[in-house]
Amino acid sequence: MVLTVSAAVGLALLMRFNHGNVAVLWPPWRIDLSVNLALVIVLASFVAIHLLLLAIGKALELPLKVRQYREGKARDTGVAALRDALVALFEGRFGRAERLAQQAREQADLALPAALIAARAAHRMREPARRDRWLEAIETQASSDQVKRVSEAEFAIDDGRPLDAVQSIAGLQHGGVRHIHSLRLALKAAEQAQDWPRVLQLARQLGKRDALHPTASRGLRVRAIRHQLSALPQADAVERFFNQLPPDEQSEPEVVEAAAAAMVRTGASKAAWKLIEQALGQRWSNTLARLFMELPMLVSRDKLMRAERWMERFPEEPELQLILGELCMVEALWGKAEAFLKKAAQSPPTAASAHLQLAILNERLERPARSAEHYRKSALLFSGSSDAAPAIHLETSPGDELSLVRGEKQGRVGDVARLGEASQGN
Repeated sequence: MVLTVSAAVGLALLMRFNHGNVAVLWPPWRIDLSVNLALVIVLASFVAIHLLLLAIGKALELPLKVRQYREGKARDTGVAALRDALVALFEGRFGRAERLAQQAREQADLALPAALIAARAAHRMREPARRDRWLEAIETQASSDQVKRVSEAEFAIDDGRPLDAVQSIAGLQHGGVRHIHSLRLALKAAEQAQDWPRVLQLARQLGKRDALHPTASRGLRVRAIRHQLSALPQADAVERFFNQLPPDEQSEPEVVEAAAAAMVRTGASKAAWKLIEQALGQRWSNTLARLFMELPMLVSRDKLMRAERWMERFPEEPELQLILGELCMVEALWGKAEAFLKKAAQSPPTAASAHLQLAILNERLERPARSAEHYRKSALLFSGSSDAAPAIHLETSPGDELSLVRGEKQGRVGDVARLGEASQGN
């Protein structure tokens, strides 16, 4: 304000002492003006012309401004619709998500994410035809090909089409893309397709990258190894596959059990014997102990000696007590057999089978009342158990070798009941 007043005072003083004239000749007219008035007219003309030109420029720019305003308004509407569509998708409001994505797709730069959101919403609503149309709407560009293939693989896995998922992932990896998510999708597809070698390879690869929880990685590797072992038809193939496994996988209890079972199945009894002895020297396993009892190369007396050594290491294992009772019955060691079986009968997992063996033992010792009582308890336990685990009973071959004959629970309950009635009748 002070500068403005000072400038005005200075200008007034300057014009006060200016006595010059300006003559404008326009025949036949002559116009005489003071210099001060001429300066005022020139400045006013300049300001007027400037304002006129500025107004003309604004008027010419008006259509462009209107178009930009409308485009900005439409873009803001599209961005808001895309944002709300994404929120609706995570909220589970898939119909609303698809409608909002349709609105957002009107913007060219939002067409790709809008189509992806709409495709996922249609997929969640189990509308495969509409989902596929949305996928087809995605432009086949370098930037959109990867996301399209990933989405196709996820949808194929959810639909139970692992071969289609494998094809999509193969096209994705062919382009050099091997990120964590694509490997996880490949793992799911391989698991659905039961391609266990591929499952094992991918589980190891993801485990090294810490892309899987250690428990999940271990479970997948163990499952893949067990399936591969069960599918091998020859003993040398089983041994070769097991020996090629890393030490940490060889030491897994489930892998050891599967390998031993495969060796027994293919006739590699010596290898199975060595593997079972080594494993049971570290930890107890009911499965391995039962497999050891089924080895044909050992007679029941040798099996009894090894089981007694295991008892020194694992004195509280009910399954081992049941096995010792059965082996003592084969060797006609009735007192020891009864003691072991009574201990096994005190544990719920082995109580039903132990009572059945006690019933058979008392029947052989001509104790019909005790035999009937154990038959009754065994029948009640088998009929009341919640699992479908098979029962076990003994048969002795002419060579006094132990064989384990397994029957379904319901059939065993009927057998036990009939044996009990027969024993009571005797």
